[in-house]
Amino acid sequence: MSRKVATGRRVLADHWPVLLAAAVCVGAWLPFLDRPLTNDESGFLLLGQQWGHGTSLYGNYWVDRPPLLIGIYALVAHLVPFTTSALGPLDSGVKLLGAVAGGVSVLLAGRLADVVATDGVCRRAMVATLAAALLCSPLLGMPEADGEVLAVPFVLAGACLLVQSLLHSKGRRAVLLAAGAGATATSAALVKQNAIDVFVLAAAALFVTRHRMPGTAARLVGFTTGALAVLAAAVAAAAARGTPAPGLWDAVVMFRLHAARVVASSATASTPLRLSHLGLALVASGAALVLMVAAAAVLRDRRRSVLAVPALAFVAWEVVGVLGGGSYWLHYLTGMVPGLVLLVAVARPGLRGRRLLRAMIGYAVVAAVVAWGVLLTTPVVASQDALVETYLRAHARPGDGVVVAFGCPDIVIGSGLHSPYPELWSLPVKVRDHRLRALRRVMAGPQAPRWMVVSGTSLASWGLDVARAQHYLQRHYVEQVTYGDWHVWRRGERTTG
Repeated sequence: MSRKVATGRRVLADHWPVLLAAAVCVGAWLPFLDRPLTNDESGFLLLGQQWGHGTSLYGNYWVDRPPLLIGIYALVAHLVPFTTSALGPLDSGVKLLGAVAGGVSVLLAGRLADVVATDGVCRRAMVATLAAALLCSPLLGMPEADGEVLAVPFVLAGACLLVQSLLHSKGRRAVLLAAGAGATATSAALVKQNAIDVFVLAAAALFVTRHRMPGTAARLVGFTTGALAVLAAAVAAAAARGTPAPGLWDAVVMFRLHAARVVASSATASTPLRLSHLGLALVASGAALVLMVAAAAVLRDRRRSVLAVPALAFVAWEVVGVLGGGSYWLHYLTGMVPGLVLLVAVARPGLRGRRLLRAMIGYAVVAAVVAWGVLLTTPVVASQDALVETYLRAHARPGDGVVVAFGCPDIVIGSGLHSPYPELWSLPVKVRDHRLRALRRVMAGPQAPRWMVVSGTSLASWGLDVARAQHYLQRHYVEQVTYGDWHVWRRGERTTG
């Protein structure tokens, strides 16, 4: 018994910085459990609530996201009751999910430092501190529990298993660890489709080590087997709930290609403006500074470290993922956390380089604390979305439908109504229904919504041909009330005009 106690105390003494960092990360999310859900959180929760056999990809709605993300939200929807308030839709389970993902990610970052580095507590503390600072920083989107933050634990787990398989294991154990890495790599991509970081890391690492260690082929087989097994299980589970594999391929892969072309050809000036804000957040959070210092150290040591090139490829893919997203929201930056963590774990700078790296991580901590404090002390006021939701809850009848043109699924779920139009986000409308033919069919069909919520004075938006739909709206709906840019229309034939 005394030996177990002594062992436990030694483990606690060695790992207390990681445990503390994880606790701080979770704690940083807790004051925001009662914050209104964002558009993405609301939409994913709405899909999760009703996912089953329906008329669209996920029940009666469509979204360009993979099934594990919707499955996670479906679990939250069934475990935690959904509520609404004057501030908008609330669900503490969603924010708690983000807190748990952040805490687990910090623990896994500490574990990754263990399997990569050999200098013990110091390196482990640096890596865990960096992960916690970035994952609880509003400059990277906290407290939004979007696909990026939910994919990070899977990415870090896959990196841990892969490095363990390559550097510290042989034979059957190495193959099993590689299979686990493949399984978590696929899981990450099933949460956020561009989170294929572990696949990139595996390809680079197996290429670099192919002549340096035996068993590379066996590890590759194990990795591939684990990846395909999880993919097959996920596709089968989604199909059982009414989401077919061809539909998933169209949504997760093909849609993104079409969307990139639409955004490139039709997007407004707000898109490059968001890109500039993203760059500012990357610098202000300290992530860019850590990236430059750590990457420079890894580059200088690339001939001696077997993980140098794989780590650089790993983070390079994450940068591509941030820039390739097209819409440039702050939470995209969360996808860079695993790469930054691995770079810091791999980097072996000299004395001056170590001091500089620690200073950059220290700056990231300070930046996170300042941004967190600003967010915490900023009062939450009822948004225009929340005012529309309140109006609809007060005036709608049971069974009424509502269509929000375009996007803002928080209004749909916050109003307590359903949408007969399967598109809850604006970009899918512009890619899949840019002439609004499907919307016109819904408006003229037996399930026509009683309420239309329109941003601006008409349905017009970039990339859309709205003439016929706008004519139908003005003929068959009557405007009731306006909240800022939102105009609320109720179905009812006009008596004149």
